[in-house]
Amino acid sequence: MNAVVVGVDGSDESLRAARWAAAEAAWRGIRLHIVTAVGRRRTPDLGTGTGTGTERGRTAPWPEQNLRAAAEAATEVSPGLGIDEDVLGESPVRALLHAAEGAPVLAIGSRALGPVTGFFLGSVGLSVIAHATMPVVAVRHPDARSQGAAAPVVVGVDLTHAYAPLVDFAFGTADRRGAVLRVAHAWSVQALYSYPSALPDPAVLVRAGDRAEAELDRALEPWRRRFPHVGVETEPAMGASAPFLVESSKGASLLVVGRRLRGHPFPTRIGPVTHAALHHAACPVAVVPHE
Repeated sequence: MNAVVVGVDGSDESLRAARWAAAEAAWRGIRLHIVTAVGRRRTPDLGTGTGTGTERGRTAPWPEQNLRAAAEAATEVSPGLGIDEDVLGESPVRALLHAAEGAPVLAIGSRALGPVTGFFLGSVGLSVIAHATMPVVAVRHPDARSQGAAAPVVVGVDLTHAYAPLVDFAFGTADRRGAVLRVAHAWSVQALYSYPSALPDPAVLVRAGDRAEAELDRALEPWRRRFPHVGVETEPAMGASAPFLVESSKGASLLVVGRRLRGHPFPTRIGPVTHAALHHAACPVAVVPHE
């Protein structure tokens, strides 16, 4: 499907997701597909709030109104955008995953609970992300620093795992938006010492940092050649990945993180770093599945 897909439920959060998806569709030059799931004619829960005009578990007599409100919000952002609308008689998770098959990206809303707790994703939102085979973007209301299309795109790269799909998505997004790409890479000195109580030698730390930066530059070289117009800033840093990525997301237009499709006994596990990014990042978060 050559369209950006967004799931809506009538809530303010899903309308924000529709606006984000409309801008993304316009940047890609493709259509926007807005879907709402009614299941057994019950209010869909996309993990973004309560919706409008109904309470959880009550009949949702006007799902078309949710679609129309989302389409109007999308049109405000991207006038003239081609928009398709569908009411799907499936559970929200199944409906969103089916609707987004073959799509370049799926957008869902996320409630912002404040600077400490950050994102709130309900069971549906988390389940969609955990099962999706396409990139899923959890959208929260952007702050004043990240509303512009040219605000930096940030991608978290772990060179010990497959990172090509994340870098592909991040470079493509930055290229379409004319934005700078910041590549965040957290590295650790634990492997340099045989026992945890060892005090790091400053000279060893400097060499390890230089090596981490050089390895990151080498890894990014193929994408630098493919996307010569994208300005790239590398941010290697010693320490834990999750807080580093959350801090890097401040002032960004998008944070790109990954989720492994295989290699774990729980195949739908999101992972602690991505989970932290989803709940605490200061901008929309794209979760890109990879092997």
